[in-house]
Amino acid sequence: MNALSLACAAGILALGCSATALAQVAAENPERDDVHTLGTVTATAQKRVEVVTDIPMSISVISEEQLDRLQVNNMNDLAGLVPGLQITSLGAPGRSTISIRGITPMGNTASTSIYVDDVPLTANGSLSGATSGMFDLLPYDVQNVEVLRGPQGTLYGASALGGVVKYVTKRPDLEYFAGRAGATMRVVDDGGRVGHSERAAVNVPLVKGQLALRASYAEQTSPGWIDNSVLHRRDTNDVYQNAGRLSLLWKASDTVDVLLTAMRQENKGDNFATVALDPVTFKPKLPGYSNEYLFLQPSTIKYDVYGLTVDWDVGWADFTSASSWMKSNSWRLQDQSVEYIPLLGQKPGVGPVMAYAGLDTDIELKKWTQEFRLTSKGDSRLQWQLGAFYTDEDAAYIERGSALSPAFNPVLDLFTASVLTTYKEKALFGNATWKFTDRFDLALGVRHARNDQEFRQTLGGPLGGDGVQRITESSESVTTWSASPRLFLGEDTMAYVRVATGYRAGSPNPILPAAPEVPAQVKSDTLINYEAGLKSHFWDRRALVEVAAFRIDWDDIRLNLLTAQGISYGVNGGEARSQGVEFTGALMPIDGLRLSSSLTYTDAKLTAPIPPARPGGPNQAESGAQLPQVPEWAGSLQADYQFPTSGEWGWSVGGALRYYGERAASVASTQSFDLPSYTTVDLTAEVSSQNTTVRFFVTNLTNKDIYVAAGRTIPAAGAQQYRRWNAVMMQPRTVGVSLDYSF
Repeated sequence: MNALSLACAAGILALGCSATALAQVAAENPERDDVHTLGTVTATAQKRVEVVTDIPMSISVISEEQLDRLQVNNMNDLAGLVPGLQITSLGAPGRSTISIRGITPMGNTASTSIYVDDVPLTANGSLSGATSGMFDLLPYDVQNVEVLRGPQGTLYGASALGGVVKYVTKRPDLEYFAGRAGATMRVVDDGGRVGHSERAAVNVPLVKGQLALRASYAEQTSPGWIDNSVLHRRDTNDVYQNAGRLSLLWKASDTVDVLLTAMRQENKGDNFATVALDPVTFKPKLPGYSNEYLFLQPSTIKYDVYGLTVDWDVGWADFTSASSWMKSNSWRLQDQSVEYIPLLGQKPGVGPVMAYAGLDTDIELKKWTQEFRLTSKGDSRLQWQLGAFYTDEDAAYIERGSALSPAFNPVLDLFTASVLTTYKEKALFGNATWKFTDRFDLALGVRHARNDQEFRQTLGGPLGGDGVQRITESSESVTTWSASPRLFLGEDTMAYVRVATGYRAGSPNPILPAAPEVPAQVKSDTLINYEAGLKSHFWDRRALVEVAAFRIDWDDIRLNLLTAQGISYGVNGGEARSQGVEFTGALMPIDGLRLSSSLTYTDAKLTAPIPPARPGGPNQAESGAQLPQVPEWAGSLQADYQFPTSGEWGWSVGGALRYYGERAASVASTQSFDLPSYTTVDLTAEVSSQNTTVRFFVTNLTNKDIYVAAGRTIPAAGAQQYRRWNAVMMQPRTVGVSLDYSF
């Protein structure tokens, strides 16, 4: 640990040791200047603004202040903090998979849907990159992040099997000019250069009361800390991210608001954050953080997103039109020498020609969506919402496996794959809530959707195919529903039961003449969620408890298997059950001190085996196997103390502790081992005035080696001696300081 790290850590410890180091972001977060009671938090989970403790489902809301204080720079930083949320990093920016309540995306389509306001950003097509790259917003100038647990198929449609992660951005203010700017410097233990980030946001009323513009920009450079023993290079995994947003709000009349938004984000990684493991002990094979790939594996993801939302108060109801268009490009280069070079009779990394093999994957997605909603107004006994939805996705999946010379120039295409896909979906949905009494009501919802898909595939090269384009199609209709009785036991206590269903769309399969076992189509997988919960404020709103128990039955799970030629295809196979309990608590025992906690128990297992990849082969996994990346126990604690002050400047200290239990790296019995549990500690100290905030922070204080994910290469037949195990590691201890100024 260098001198700067030691100095910053010493400063934080000196300020922060008087407060308990505890953490939990999912509890309701009050405004910082309210030091007496817990605040009231609202959410848009049911596509209308409601108080979180009144919504009959399990929800977490992470405020902007919490995101800043806990140094949440991307989705991975929420792992272990939000109950029931599992995030698995693939080792590069924007390349993570999300699961909620153990519903992991074991195929190549997502099981959790991501939204920014009313814009759905998760691709539903099976070759659109939904599980190899997800939208991971740099969370600057956002109102909050909402995590909806349990299937949300009625309101959010396909891919919301486990739930929804929703970014709620700040709308332009029609009255006041305001802005802020900030910068952060950070040092990673055993890392390279100093990391830094810069950010700014401004709100400008162009015509007061009628037209306003809000703009924000953030960029972040994270230092690398992964070495490569083959290339003798240090700190190879530098990361660069930038994001910009514009929003223009026009109050066209007393009854019509028009919001136009534009957003662009780019993630670049120089290399994946993986280390080589010993195949017997599963401990790091090399000293420090190091891997032995034959070349670096860079990646980029770019997003351009545009939205137009019109809100019209028609008198007896509120009408909303939400239109959006998105374009994304995802590219990465992978070292596949172990997989392909042995097929050509050579050893990886040896020989003047075809010594290396790289897999170049490029995915372009264009997605257009339109949703219309009509929502009831007032406080009558019947509250309702009707909607219509349409989406059109076009994706180009281009994959090229090339033998490379020692200078890394392509000398032979081992295989090429070009798959052009379309996904079109139409849906109608509605929900209604009937108030039987002032204390008891019942909400019912239903959605009917139809999707049509087409694959145009061309496979070529010695290991690929004959270069002939083949076309496959699929169509299906799916109905999802929900039911939620709710009972108010008092002014601040609510109990509910929720039964809801969700689905992922099916798809065509590639036509593979050499693999007749591949089915022509994969149908959608579905699940049903049973949930009972209680939410209560008490002790003069100084305490909050939320608890939910759930059981999920998951059928016809969408999976990916490999042919003998190493080509991936989809199947429906296996069934699973996930059940557990989620607890969230918050307490303000004295003025200025906020304590919060979460605890999650999840038992997620297969209840039917995953079938063989090829006829006559062994099952990929047996009944009773743990679903991957789902710890049985996870929890977090948080403390934040705001010292009394009578002057211009105030200060606070806080800490976070999170525990993430042991979990399976993969569901496949031949490709997995148990990832060990881990505990992390983060500390913060903050000095602030009305306009200025200086924050010191340490993340991963104990600097333990923590496995986030792990897996192995799958060599060609007869080349098992080249098998490699690798693990994605959590970033080592990071120390930094940030400065923010508002005006």
